[in-house]
Amino acid sequence: MNQPSRVRPLLPEGEERNFTLQADYFVGQIDLKAFCATHTHHPILGTNPLVLEPQKGSYVFLSRFGGVVFWNCPEPLIRQVHEELKSLPGLNQLEEQTRDFLKVKIGAAEDSVGFSEVQLQAFTLEKLRIVSLTLAQSVALDHFEGAVSQAMSRFQPVVRALSQEGKLVLPHREVLQIVGFALEVRAAVLNNLTLFDDPPETWESESLAHLDSALYGQFDLAERLGAIREKLGYLHDAGATFLGLLDTRKSRKLEWIIILLIFVELVLFIWKDLLPSGFLHAR
Repeated sequence: MNQPSRVRPLLPEGEERNFTLQADYFVGQIDLKAFCATHTHHPILGTNPLVLEPQKGSYVFLSRFGGVVFWNCPEPLIRQVHEELKSLPGLNQLEEQTRDFLKVKIGAAEDSVGFSEVQLQAFTLEKLRIVSLTLAQSVALDHFEGAVSQAMSRFQPVVRALSQEGKLVLPHREVLQIVGFALEVRAAVLNNLTLFDDPPETWESESLAHLDSALYGQFDLAERLGAIREKLGYLHDAGATFLGLLDTRKSRKLEWIIILLIFVELVLFIWKDLLPSGFLHAR
């Protein structure tokens, strides 16, 4: 790989600095263009993903899939950006349960990734994006993991009934609601997971590629993505099974209704045939 033709330093070379990062997740997708058009007062350092410097030395990273990372931002500024994001269409809520924090030390001898701290030799816009993207993906995965687990937990009573009694014991509407919720979660997760691409900076720099790989491994993104995809496969198969069973149950109900109607018609025919003709005329 070749070194990038233009590296954008955010601090003078050799300067040391400690950053505290806060990562949040908004349910939905962030329209970055709409945010920039609405909030023109924020200086823009980079686009797609969006990097802002609303205050000197404070940075905000916004991803399309809902992850937002604050670098050394005071609490009032964080609340301000939260409110600005909530005003955008398509964002449902701030998922505070998935919030995460990370320490970043600038001015280290070399780039390294630890359990609770990342050390960077230099602080550039490219490295800010790579660190922020991984942390944003991690909090997004926290949300997706919770949503998928919730869908699976709603399937458990139906699965248990099938195992113990060999049939669907829940009402038709309730089973459809559970399947519909699972399909909605599956669609939302798949729609967002397609945005988890490698940052383009890693295509141009071997050192940035190594940093991205180390972060990806430290946050176990590959394993977590794999687990989510397996659970989504289970939801898909279970949903298809339940819908098939509902269709079978509905068909059996129709068959019994038809049998009952035939039986009633046969009884009426026999009853009329056995009655004396004079009785019928008298009637």
